[in-house]
Order: sequence, then structure tokens, then C-alpha cells
Amino acid sequence: MNDLMKIIQLQALDLPEFREVRGKEWISYGGDNMYPQKLIELQHTSAIHNTAIRSKLDAVIGEGVEGVGLDYVNANNENINDIYKKIAFDFLMFGGYALNIIWNRAGDRIAEIYHLDFSKVRSGKMNEEDKVEEYYYSSNWNNTRKYKPNSYPSFSTTKTKGDYASQIFYFYEYSPGCDIYPLPDYIGAINDIELDARVSRFHNANISNGMSPGLMINFPNGEATPEERRRLYNDLNASFAGEENAGRVFLTFSEGSELAPSVQTIDSANDDYYVVLETRISSRILTAHRITSPLLVGIRDTGTGLGNNANELEVAYTHFMSTVIEPIQEDLNKSFERVLRSFGLNVRVKVIPSTLDFNTNIEGK
Repeated sequence: MNDLMKIIQLQALDLPEFREVRGKEWISYGGDNMYPQKLIELQHTSAIHNTAIRSKLDAVIGEGVEGVGLDYVNANNENINDIYKKIAFDFLMFGGYALNIIWNRAGDRIAEIYHLDFSKVRSGKMNEEDKVEEYYYSSNWNNTRKYKPNSYPSFSTTKTKGDYASQIFYFYEYSPGCDIYPLPDYIGAINDIELDARVSRFHNANISNGMSPGLMINFPNGEATPEERRRLYNDLNASFAGEENAGRVFLTFSEGSELAPSVQTIDSANDDYYVVLETRISSRILTAHRITSPLLVGIRDTGTGLGNNANELEVAYTHFMSTVIEPIQEDLNKSFERVLRSFGLNVRVKVIPSTLDFNTNIEGK
């Protein structure tokens, strides 16, 4: 019987491991080098997390960058606002962004600026001065044999010709212990974001299958060997465990009623449990994003808090902008200014804030 008893242990936050791998010139971005893809999956599968990122993005980019014009900065007909929106999205998703910088033939000015998908860039190893001299880009890090990573020197304003004409500008904000890759600011809620997606899949599977077997099963045909018990447990576990298998039917056959398995229903958690769970999940995800009021992301707050008062919502939005959005903009703007100066635009990057009518927003809910 001991072979059938399983203990479920709650795991602590699983932080990615950034390490050198023998035979590779780049630093592994997570144990399997695919941690950015995990963050992308979380954004696609958690509704509340996706909403939080999109709401922050709208606030960060506002009405666009002020006073820099709409001239194209690359052969893809992208302007500065196009690039700024993409780097802001990456910064909110991953904690950093990357640009491909192309210098002119003379090496005295940047000719083109391209956004690079941050999830497709890997850092080279640090030199003796603890600086990264090159970065690697691959369109598919799952298959580096077919999509061979290309090496690019890191951004420099002194080495700009020949092999240094095409560079990668790699930026992320300082975080203790993160010398190679960044961690997103919502890292503390990763478990809750995963749980949000799993709960959603559980309910979907449960409704689709129409049943929810929480069962105690006893087979009255003698004591099985340890190997048989393990095999039976694994078969049942593979069939019914996990949110994807919720609601599946359990079917048996026996030679007479005396050999039929005994099946006892175990009452599942009531609806209140899931209501409390989803409230907790949403609260922790919004807290990780430093969003103090659900109304700021379009979620009606049914508990205590701001309610429907437009003045209180305006106060919350002002606080959100000053404590969350403006510091993000400051990091983005200062780093982007470095690139734009070498592009020939000696400007101070400033975002035009969005204009909101709080009374209209409240009444429209």
C-alpha cells in the first residue's frame, strides 16, 4: 500500500539558471536555454497576466514619443514610435530589450535601427572585465543545428567599422545577482500565473467532459505485487491526474459482482473554493505588477477598495503612473537616447501621456 501513497509537495519559486554550457559560446538562458519561451507561454495562457502587461504597455507608450518625428529608421519602414512600442513590450515581458544597430560605411553615425525579439537573443560570456563583448541571435533556439546562432559584437560607439558595423544593443535594468540576463518584475508571481492557466484548463476540461471523478477505487481481487500496483497506479494517474484530464470517465470490467472494483465518490471542493482561489490568484498577479486597483486594468472590484468613485480611480491612476509607469519610461528613455544620439538625433525622449476621462470610464463599466 505504501507504493500507492503519494505526497504532493508545494514547490518554491523555480528561478531560472543562467550558466555556461560546455561547447557553447553563449550563456544558457535557463536550464534548457528556453526560459523566454516560458514567459511568452505564460503571457498567452493567463488572462489576468496578459491584461496586466497590456495595460502597462498602453500606459508606457502613451500617445507616442514627443518631438522626434516620424521618419523611418530602417528599411522595414519603421519609425521611432514603432521601435519604442516593441522595446517597451519586451521590457515589460522579459525585463530587457535588444536592438540591432547598423552603422554607416564611414562609421560615424548609425544608419539603421532594428528591433530584435528579446527571446531570440543570447548573451556571450563575460570577459575579464566582467563585460559581454558579443551576443548571439537565432530565430529558433530549439533547433540550433538548422537555425545556427549568429554572433554580433555588443554596442560600441568606438568600434563601428568592418566586423563591428552590425551590433546588438542589449539593455536591462539592474537587479542583484542578474549579471547576464534580467528577470521580469513580476517574477514573484510566476507560480500564480501558471496556476491561473491551469485552473482555466481544469474548468474547461471539466465542463467539456461533463463529469468530475473524485474517487476511491478498491480492487477486491487479491493483493497485487508491488510492480503491478505501481503499473496500475501509473495507468490511473496518466488517465485522470491533471487539469487536462478533469471529467474523464472511469470504466471497468469484471467476472461477477464479487470481483467488481469498489468505487467511492469523494466530494470535490465546492464552488466557493474556486472563487476564493481565483480571487487570490488575481490579487497576487496584480500585486506582482504593482497594480493597486483592479479597475486600472478594467476589472470590476467587487470587494473593498475603490468601488465606482471616479475621483478615487483618478487618484489610483495618478499613483500608478508616478510609481510604476514613469520609472519604467525613465529606464527606457535614457537607454534609447544613447542609440538615438548616435543616429543623429540629440533629443530627450519624452512620451506624450494618454488622455483619460475617468467619469466616462466608470460609467462605461
